[in-house]
Amino acid sequence: MNESLKLCVQKIKKLPTLPVIAQEILNLVTNDLTSVGRIEKVVENDPAISAKILSVANSVFFGVKTKTSTLDNAIMRIGFDNLKNIALGISLMTVLQEGKRGKVFDYNRIYNHSITVGFVAKLLSRQLKQDFADEIMINGMLHDLGYLIMNKYFHEIYGEVLTLFEKEGSLIEAEKRVLEFTHADIGHWLAEKWNLPKAVLDTTLYHHAPSRAKRNLKRVSVIHLADYITTRKMLSPMERDPNYPLDYSSLDILNITEKDMMDFESEMSRDEYAGGIF
Repeated sequence: MNESLKLCVQKIKKLPTLPVIAQEILNLVTNDLTSVGRIEKVVENDPAISAKILSVANSVFFGVKTKTSTLDNAIMRIGFDNLKNIALGISLMTVLQEGKRGKVFDYNRIYNHSITVGFVAKLLSRQLKQDFADEIMINGMLHDLGYLIMNKYFHEIYGEVLTLFEKEGSLIEAEKRVLEFTHADIGHWLAEKWNLPKAVLDTTLYHHAPSRAKRNLKRVSVIHLADYITTRKMLSPMERDPNYPLDYSSLDILNITEKDMMDFESEMSRDEYAGGIF
């Protein structure tokens, strides 16, 4: 942690703690004997999370033809592995939802972008036959935790970042110049505080630069490409495209070509996917 990031996080008067429901879900998902019913009971006690799970279940990523309005049907549609990831990711993102008026980001836009990245990462890892395809969705959902932290606690100074970004066109560089750290750095800090899995820590910190990662390189690379594709072709985290740079080393790490990526990108750009989870 550099000095600027340390000084910044010290200004957070009340550190966001791991939500109780997230802790309950974490305890359940680490138990191989956990049933869908047990997770459903935890989820149904939180109306906000239940509503968001319904929204996800009715999204294009499940080939929806008829919408469901009940939680049990939504859970059947989503499936157990997806449910674990979605419920956990939503509970963690929701704790950062409440911010001051005049915030610099549209929370719902970042939320939808993050879930879409999770689904795209899952589809991409399945296509590449990666053995983590059933669990990578949580990495995509949480990769932009840093935006939510900045929006909740530091919206004024992040407004300066966006002003510089408007002039120069690179969000990451604007963050480095104004903050001396990036949204990936502060997202990683919170993920560490919450004691999240190492794969989540790595994809949060290195999702813009897989070449810098020392472990979980394939997961980080999948999240990078999923974020790149989602930002360019489906839904960026902000209204103006943040000029997302492609780290070509991610293609080498995954042993694919640029054409392979473009083919997948075209598939994700089809009308039925272009709106993300909306």
